[in-house]
Amino acid sequence: METQTNSPEKKKGHKQTGPQTEQENLKGTFAAVLIVGGIILLSWFGVFGLFLERA
Repeated sequence: METQTNSPEKKKGHKQTGPQTEQENLKGTFAAVLIVGGIILLSWFGVFGLFLERA
């Protein structure tokens, strides 16, 4: 397990860009949500189609 420290050595020469990093993380999250939502919709329509076929 890695521990985080607030040492100045880590911050030297490394400029933190908070908003850009957050934006990249949100793009991945949005893509994952779209994929999971698509799977849920496909399964729902599949089950609905089976329901209509058997009724």
